[in-house]
Amino acid sequence: MEDLKKRKLEEVGNGQLLPNLNESEASSTVEELRGLLDPLAKPQLVDLLARAGSQYPSIAEEIKSVASADPALRKLFVRGLAWNTSSETLCAAFQEHGEIEEGAVIYDKATGKSRGYGFVTYKDMESAQRALKAPSKMIDGRMAVCNLASEGLSSTSVTPDQAQRKLYIGGLSPETNSEMLLSFFSRHGEIEEGSVAYDKETNKSRGFGFVTYRTVEAAKKL
Repeated sequence: MEDLKKRKLEEVGNGQLLPNLNESEASSTVEELRGLLDPLAKPQLVDLLARAGSQYPSIAEEIKSVASADPALRKLFVRGLAWNTSSETLCAAFQEHGEIEEGAVIYDKATGKSRGYGFVTYKDMESAQRALKAPSKMIDGRMAVCNLASEGLSSTSVTPDQAQRKLYIGGLSPETNSEMLLSFFSRHGEIEEGSVAYDKETNKSRGFGFVTYRTVEAAKKL
């Protein structure tokens, strides 16, 4: 009998599954685990789940399934779009990161013109995470930037650091477009976002634009 108990313990220690528990035993185990997990901080829980998922594929799939079930973790807010960018163009620009569930540019109800931003919702969270690794994307000659829609517009507010990295560029010729602007100023450092300002009514350049560098050091070179 003792040998049998020892063998079972060794099997569990070697990563084999525990024997099937009856309903009352399983319920008790779940409650015990909940009691142990409840006091833990979020970083500890994340670490535990990450390690469990790396060892057991079924747990990894369950984590992915639960994470992707929440649209808030799959939906991106995209700002800085050109006035002529369509929903189709927006989706085409982001589909390289994964399958898109839906995507649309937002239009003003009164004028029918683009409001310069839109939303892209992926079918799974992993695709959204891939897109967020490269948040800046050139679309129709303008550098658009994305973030999780659940973060809201607060993520676009100007921080002290961003204020030092963002430059106003005036005196632009009517022929200068956003791509030309970014190409010229990228020689001083990596650019996070930037574009020429266009008139909403005429879609013509207003003669100025903005460039935001990734570092303060690059911006100070000018």
